[in-house]
Amino acid sequence: MKRTSLIGLCLSGVLVLALPVGAQVLYRPPIDLGTLPGGAISNAFGVNDTSRVVGVSQASGFFNHGFLWRKNTGMTDLGTLGGNFSSAQAINDATQIVGQAETTSAAHAFLLKAPAGMQDLGTLGGSNSQANSLNFDAATETATQIAGWSLTSGNAATHAVIWDASLNVADLGTLGGTNSFAFGNNCVGQVVGSSDTAVLGVSDAFVWDTVHGMQDLGTLGGSLAQASAINCSGLIVGYSFLVGDVETHAFLYTNGSMKDLGTLGGSLSQANSINDAGQVVGSSSTTGDADTHAFLWTRNRGMQDLNKLIPANSGWDLLGANSISNNGRIVGAGLHNGAQHAFLVIPVQ
Repeated sequence: MKRTSLIGLCLSGVLVLALPVGAQVLYRPPIDLGTLPGGAISNAFGVNDTSRVVGVSQASGFFNHGFLWRKNTGMTDLGTLGGNFSSAQAINDATQIVGQAETTSAAHAFLLKAPAGMQDLGTLGGSNSQANSLNFDAATETATQIAGWSLTSGNAATHAVIWDASLNVADLGTLGGTNSFAFGNNCVGQVVGSSDTAVLGVSDAFVWDTVHGMQDLGTLGGSLAQASAINCSGLIVGYSFLVGDVETHAFLYTNGSMKDLGTLGGSLSQANSINDAGQVVGSSSTTGDADTHAFLWTRNRGMQDLNKLIPANSGWDLLGANSISNNGRIVGAGLHNGAQHAFLVIPVQ
């Protein structure tokens, strides 16, 4: 359920949104997750059904460190693998966490679980790797698969990979081109991402499983598409260039076709996460590409500005939503009274 690095948006001030007459408040006021000590900026990338949140925050010394946020304890620094940087990308319902952390000489994918602490997942022989997603098996109450990417031997290419329950790494290959990246996986071991094709300059979204291997999902007509997340029913979301590569739109892939989810009035949108109820979250530019707002998309209501689904005068401008849990918790980053912080919003019961 996903995402990348700190949002680097420069906005002149905080936009306080008033709800139009008849609009429905679906979420409680956003919770400001703050930052690690000494930091000013944070972003949340993953949330589970118990409202535990992971992401990245500036910390003392201007280094970025992965964090785990819990209601009772706040934000905890997850540390590194010996270097200066880390980022937590995803968390499952067993509070297992994956991401990337610097060693003394490189940046490697990690798995963090109690009581083992942060474990280095290694690479395909190259210098760097990153874990972006992990699943949750209700029977074992743990992860059986982690998805991400790794540089290959000699740093010749970047390939999508999975780590199995024993943390063995496997190369998923490509769609005929040089590079591929995995960004999401689901409870039955399907993996999604983006891969270069045999056509120079073209990268398509893909879905992978053990039976069919890597399958090309195509694009919305442009030269690039990325599948970012997949739910347990096999619904896939991401983003794609349109014809001409001028606009980028969020998509939902279902029943063998890629559906354009549109935008909030601007030219850019991207879907970052989908839960098992089919709710989709992401970010979109507004009319005239004047701003970037978090969105919630549902089959019945289409794409809605998340800022219009929270109480008015909250002091928040929600810039982007990166993950949604199966019970509807949403995390991302926004401006809160002028500060760019990670947020958590919880549905009204």
